[in-house]
Amino acid sequence: MSDPRWPSLREAARRFLREDGCTLSIPEELIDAGWKIVQMIADYVPSKIDLPTVVKGDLAVVGLAQIGGKEPSIDICWVPNCGWDDFSEQVIDLLKAGYPGCVGCGGPGAEEEWNEQLRRVRIFE
Repeated sequence: MSDPRWPSLREAARRFLREDGCTLSIPEELIDAGWKIVQMIADYVPSKIDLPTVVKGDLAVVGLAQIGGKEPSIDICWVPNCGWDDFSEQVIDLLKAGYPGCVGCGGPGAEEEWNEQLRRVRIFE
């Protein structure tokens, strides 16, 4: 949690779990792992009807978060220098805690408004 990227990584995972019908873009060699995460969402949040889809591409929750890669527009939660293992670990931790159907289980910052510009400054301080 002392890593300055951690809040952004956690926010990316929260966005993925919160958004109905989002698209998880993932490198081809990780497609099966992506579908396993979708199955976990179905198992942990049975009330969620519109599950994420998985497509081949750079690691991202399309339009919501980008893991690694070049810096995207400021409306996208960006986690530089991270990969699938970091992201999936956060998603699984949040699911096991009861997110998004719980109060307070989203971790630090979950209830506050996200400030992407500030996070990017802090990551590179």
